[in-house]
Amino acid sequence: MYHSMYYVCISACRAITNLHDADCRPMPPHWHDEVAKGLLDVYSCQKCGRAGRSCQGYEIRLSWPKDDDRKRAITGTPSPAVVYPSHGSAIFVNTTSHDVELYRNAPLSAKPPLHPVQSGPGLRMQPPSGTSHADLIQHFQSAAYLSLATFTTTNSQMRETLMRMARTRDTAAGLALCSAMLAFSSLHRDGLHQQAAQLKVSALQFLSASTRGGILSSAEAAQHAAASMLLGAFEILLPSESSGEWLWYVWGAMEVTQAARLKDYSDQSDVRHLLDWVHFHNTLSHLPIHHWRRKSLSAGSAATQSCSPGEEFRPPSLATYRIEIPAPNVTHVVLNLLSDVCEGLLDPWDPRSRDAGYHANLRALERRAESISLHYGAEEDADVVYEAEIWRIATRVYLARASQNRWEPSADLDSAIDAQFVRIATFYFCRHFFPVLVLSCEARTDERRAAIIGLIDRTERSARTRSMKGLRDLIQSIWVQQDLHADSDLLVNYHGIISNVVSSGTTPLSFA
Repeated sequence: MYHSMYYVCISACRAITNLHDADCRPMPPHWHDEVAKGLLDVYSCQKCGRAGRSCQGYEIRLSWPKDDDRKRAITGTPSPAVVYPSHGSAIFVNTTSHDVELYRNAPLSAKPPLHPVQSGPGLRMQPPSGTSHADLIQHFQSAAYLSLATFTTTNSQMRETLMRMARTRDTAAGLALCSAMLAFSSLHRDGLHQQAAQLKVSALQFLSASTRGGILSSAEAAQHAAASMLLGAFEILLPSESSGEWLWYVWGAMEVTQAARLKDYSDQSDVRHLLDWVHFHNTLSHLPIHHWRRKSLSAGSAATQSCSPGEEFRPPSLATYRIEIPAPNVTHVVLNLLSDVCEGLLDPWDPRSRDAGYHANLRALERRAESISLHYGAEEDADVVYEAEIWRIATRVYLARASQNRWEPSADLDSAIDAQFVRIATFYFCRHFFPVLVLSCEARTDERRAAIIGLIDRTERSARTRSMKGLRDLIQSIWVQQDLHADSDLLVNYHGIISNVVSSGTTPLSFA
């Protein structure tokens, strides 16, 4: 029960001047105080005396009614307390002048990147004391391997494959793999310092020696490809201005597997796991390249120097390695679908996108994405199927939005998107970037955007993935562009927004 408060004000007597008229003699100093005191004495005897209380003077005073005073007490039902979110939980997506310039579609080739990737921490000259190669191997086995982005193979399977391959160190390729593993583990454990850089340089030197030794055996080719993949993981783990080199390492590993025809040895578990790992990253590398509008991928990169002057390096074709249908597990089914989408998708401004054959191919891919049935197999568990379903929905949404086809999407597409946002609240983490990116483009409300940011925060706290700062910045920049386009009468250019934002960085981000 709450009581209303009221203020009591006793007015001063207006007859003070009449008292002065009775005596025209000069008034003594401070006569005002004396008169007021006299009036207070008189008034306190009359007003306050009858009330049975001591006079409080003429000033404003605060008074509360008594509990049994029904005349002045006002009772009401207590309202529930209003809980305001703390400042620490508030999410702000700021719009800068760079975002406005990007919205106006300024020529990217004429100006520096609008959102440059932050340089990594400075190189420390000395590694932490007591860090040995044995400690780094142990750290890779216990923790660092969790940051390897895998899909069709598990992190544990990839760890065991790499460990078995690295035990053979009697060749340059084997030494390259061992050095690359140590470099990745050192970077994961202690950050960028002299030891990590030296181990990376050592791995590159052994890789160079491996290519000069003649034709590689299947085992050496597998070690060479694995070392290249770990060096790519090294670049992905620590985003910097040179981190775009992960593309060259992945593509180099893919070329080695093709030249050595490692697909013929896919019956061996280690080779199959390696091929799946390379194929996964090669497939995902086509996504940022598809949206990349800059002429150069990595200026001054050692990998670009292998191309002839004026020659444009093209990523390896996605048709070179794929799991034959029927696929061994549900993840292979989804990866094959995504591979075909990346291979067949064209820029909406490309004249070839108007061909009837292209439209027929898009419709076939859409029907395939809708009809894929993911079920439990002998080797799958609920988590694997659940993850594959997320990738299937993300691939389906990306195909429908990025193709910007002229026909209406399936009626159940929006309901499938709504279901994924409901599930986001139940995810503890999501270690893959592509599904998060696609779903974030569908987050048009504050609630959905907060759910995406919450998922990223939980994933980073889980320590099961690399830094997600680059993805967070990319997503927030896309949201800003969507909000700026919301005030326009034109339809939102899904493909154009992603392309502008992806191209505004210094290097393409890995979506694996």
